[in-house]
Amino acid sequence: MRQPTELGWLPLTLCIPAVLAAQGRDWEFHRGRWYNGNRSDSYEFRTSAHWGGPFTHGFGAQVVLHDSLGRRRAFYGLAYELQAFRGRRALGPYALTGVALGLSTDTTTQELAAQWSMGGGLEWRPVTRFALGVEARYRVEDRGPRGFWRTSDARTGFSGAVGITLRLGRGEGGRGSGGYGSPPRLPPEPPATITGNAADVVRTALDALGTPYVWGGTAGNGFDCSGLIQYAYGQHSIRLPRMGRAQASAGAEVAPVIEALRPGDILLFSAAPGSGVTHVGMYVGELKFIHSSSNGVKLSLLEVHDPDGAYWINRWVGARRIIP
Repeated sequence: MRQPTELGWLPLTLCIPAVLAAQGRDWEFHRGRWYNGNRSDSYEFRTSAHWGGPFTHGFGAQVVLHDSLGRRRAFYGLAYELQAFRGRRALGPYALTGVALGLSTDTTTQELAAQWSMGGGLEWRPVTRFALGVEARYRVEDRGPRGFWRTSDARTGFSGAVGITLRLGRGEGGRGSGGYGSPPRLPPEPPATITGNAADVVRTALDALGTPYVWGGTAGNGFDCSGLIQYAYGQHSIRLPRMGRAQASAGAEVAPVIEALRPGDILLFSAAPGSGVTHVGMYVGELKFIHSSSNGVKLSLLEVHDPDGAYWINRWVGARRIIP
């Protein structure tokens, strides 16, 4: 089997904390004010979803209205935004940058325009599907198209906004996992018995059940996916590479079929065909594997009749055996 590779641009680890398509999508509304003489009110509707590593991104619509000239001076546009470190904890800061392309109007003209912005926010998420937040950013509005990137006569200034976020769609784990109208499923129990030469490594990994997800984490206060695997083997004096891309080449190749697996084998997952390895876990026996996902270290099933398990089986691309 051809060796899988991972996306190579993330530092420390190439693990994406849960396969991207498994995430729900956030729907947001933000109401704000643009200062520094612009005297404008801003209204933004946007969506966001996890992209990879610490990043989220999304598209939206933006309206900025001058509060004294009304609709005779305004900006209407479609926007794209990239955020970093958002949603990693119940209360925490994040960074953002974005661009909106649209129409800028005033009392005499209508022109194409671009709004560039950069700043940060603070979000409080008391529950997974609801959040409140505040944002501050520096905005630049270039009117063009020949005016793009020429800021000598651009509208500039700082803005602030408050927002509300709702998470809709299925959560992690694929169809039927905690969706509306379906009862919550109990997580799988650890295997009753653990056999094989890697049994002690598996027990060490199982001791970490419930540990929070931390991007780049390699210790007991938090793990990412490849950090959990490295830690479990490291506690038994077996050194593994830090990054999942390298772990995908460690040890011996095992056919990606359940009958060939032994407890302790590293499982390799890909978010999409041809995208490379984006997630790793450890097989523990009884059709179960342990991994660190976006909501912490957990057990999942390799079972096509389980909604969560079917999701992972569809993305399972390989396995490696460290201890023969």
